[in-house]
Amino acid sequence: MRAVYYSASVTTQTGGDTTADGEPCEPGRGYTEQSGHWSPDRDYWTVHPSRADVDPDTYPDDSPLPPARWLADQITERLGNLDHIDGHTFTSARTAIEPGRLTGPAADKPGAVAGTHTFLGDAFAAQRLRTAPVGIRTLTAAAHAYGFTAAELAETATLLGRGDPATGRS
Repeated sequence: MRAVYYSASVTTQTGGDTTADGEPCEPGRGYTEQSGHWSPDRDYWTVHPSRADVDPDTYPDDSPLPPARWLADQITERLGNLDHIDGHTFTSARTAIEPGRLTGPAADKPGAVAGTHTFLGDAFAAQRLRTAPVGIRTLTAAAHAYGFTAAELAETATLLGRGDPATGRS
């Protein structure tokens, strides 16, 4: 069976003075974080400890699309633009803010905050510019493809405009 499972992290701003790991941080910038398996069509803002608790996207046997095209379409629909591909894992640093979705309006391009030039740098720079309101939740996700051949994964990476066609890695 060819299937795509998803994992995600949901971060909630607490307004406290500790991080999700209990480490001290600047007062008012505290947060909690939950990571686990994610079901984008069910419980969008919830992660689960067990993969058995989520519904994967399953490649239909009667699909008119070849497996690599179907996989590329599923990943694009669920995660939008990708930041990295490593074999069967496709990651996106795009972050949705509740009640939004990862596939909502396009995120700002890297470097949108002067001098950063990366999504992670933008996130840190933006956080320094203002504190998110207490209760704001963000979600960041990854897709994990199972049952696809190495050739299909490499072709998917090529279709997504990422990675070395020979290895499927970006």
